Amino acid sequence: MRAERLLAHARERKALTQPSDAMKNLLQTHSIAWARGIHVALEADGIRAKILDEFDRGALGVPGRVRVVVLDDDDLAKAQAVVARLAPPKAGLPPPSWRWQKPGCILLVIDLVLFSAWGALLDEYGLGTLTYAVGAVALVVFFGGSLLIMLGPRADKGTP
Repeated sequence: MRAERLLAHARERKALTQPSDAMKNLLQTHSIAWARGIHVALEADGIRAKILDEFDRGALGVPGRVRVVVLDDDDLAKAQAVVARLAPPKAGLPPPSWRWQKPGCILLVIDLVLFSAWGALLDEYGLGTLTYAVGAVALVVFFGGSLLIMLGPRADKGTP
């Protein structure tokens, strides 16, 4: 009796983990939450679906691909429409402020390098013309980057 139950459970598990001809792959994602949300939406619309590989782990403990399959071929088009309806909108162009703020961020990264070089020069040579020059350049780059970042939102004022 117990062996029959175990065998039936193994057959059922195999049927759920290996898609058959009747199952159609609808979605593959790394997000278990997204797959579950799609599954709930499909079930709410009366479409029979399953989540496969939910507990499968990929390399280094990173979740592997989770699949959502539709059990009936006839429901595939309706299920694709549900996924399209729930998909987040595509990202548009960055805001106009990003044209100002991106160079500002790059200048601040360059400033970190300049500040480190200035500290090494100060350690090695002490106060001198070279260390004053590198320090002045580091300050100008820092203020320039900060100014670009602060002025960036002004470019967004005219956009809705």
